[in-house]
Amino acid sequence: MDIKISSYIQHYVGPSQSYYNAQNRFDSILKYKLGVYKEDKSLTDENVIFDHDDKKIENNEGSAVFSDNPKVSKDSFYPVKPLAKTVGSILINGILDTTDVRKKSNYSAEYLNSKLAGTPLAGLGEDFKRAEDLYGINSIVLMSMAKLESDFGRSKIAMDKNNLFGYQAYDSSPYSSAKSYSTKKDSIYDVAKHLSNNYLTPSGDYFNGYSVDAIGLKYSTDVSWASKVKKIASELIKA
Repeated sequence: MDIKISSYIQHYVGPSQSYYNAQNRFDSILKYKLGVYKEDKSLTDENVIFDHDDKKIENNEGSAVFSDNPKVSKDSFYPVKPLAKTVGSILINGILDTTDVRKKSNYSAEYLNSKLAGTPLAGLGEDFKRAEDLYGINSIVLMSMAKLESDFGRSKIAMDKNNLFGYQAYDSSPYSSAKSYSTKKDSIYDVAKHLSNNYLTPSGDYFNGYSVDAIGLKYSTDVSWASKVKKIASELIKA
């Protein structure tokens, strides 16, 4: 039996204006109140893609150096193009997804700066954000590590050597062995690259997985290191 429809729906114009107004208000709250940007699905990829930048970090004389550490000029430290694609976004309800530190935070540099205000790291939010984009390391996790290792730049190693992460500060001689940097932001990029090359690449010397716990197995001799980083991260993303 054939059924013929002799009438049709008229005057349908799609969602109402109030729908779009509500959506715009929600986006505005995310962006300006919480500092969170909606994830751009066109940039996502199941795998983080790393390239090799041509610019290197200049090692200060007398500092200990890992074979994979880059050497760059003091005046020009930043690679020209992004080195990593996002693999997702973190939660925004006060709980950080620490099972994969390659996931971008989606927090703006302005929001990160608000968390660094009043500390020796004030104004470095842009560098934590850029390190996240370049090397695929969650900016909140990086900031949490800096908070734990140097109290946001207040430790002696941080003040004297611009080393925010206790990088190469071995237990037997933490101050003398800790690497020196020309600027604090050099420390951010160097450690971010070291983590991506050695902790988050399956062929890396210290690879155990992508979580904060996996990094902590080889990054620190403190068995509570991962728990401390996660606690700080949770505090940083609370409104």
